[in-house]
Amino acid sequence: MTNTKRFDSADFDKEWMKQFVDDPFLLYDETLPIDLYETSTEYIIEADLSHLNVRHLDLTFSGYDFKLAVKTDEQLYEKSLMLPFFLNDKQIEAECENNILAVKINKESSKDDISLSINIPFISKLHNKQNPDSA
Repeated sequence: MTNTKRFDSADFDKEWMKQFVDDPFLLYDETLPIDLYETSTEYIIEADLSHLNVRHLDLTFSGYDFKLAVKTDEQLYEKSLMLPFFLNDKQIEAECENNILAVKINKESSKDDISLSINIPFISKLHNKQNPDSA
């Protein structure tokens, strides 16, 4: 009797994404809410930072792990996600508009194969209005 293991990445991706549809509060966190969805060409991770007075953002992409660290004047908030795809060979873009951080991960592999960590000093309009002397 032969038992063969099958791995179909399309099924794995569907099952992995299905968990977020079945349990919409899986990634919900009142202090650092994150939403994850996909289009036909990319995966998108969004974090709502509107209620935080953000000083620094740290984004780390390594292997299958995505890590977000948000530093405020009072506290450090961290969130980690293990994704069902390898990040080191993906084209990744991050932007923050209206205090919503959007990380776009292209589904196609690129030629580069690197781990990446980004530290972003973050000066929001809200912080500048409260502390006009800060830079």
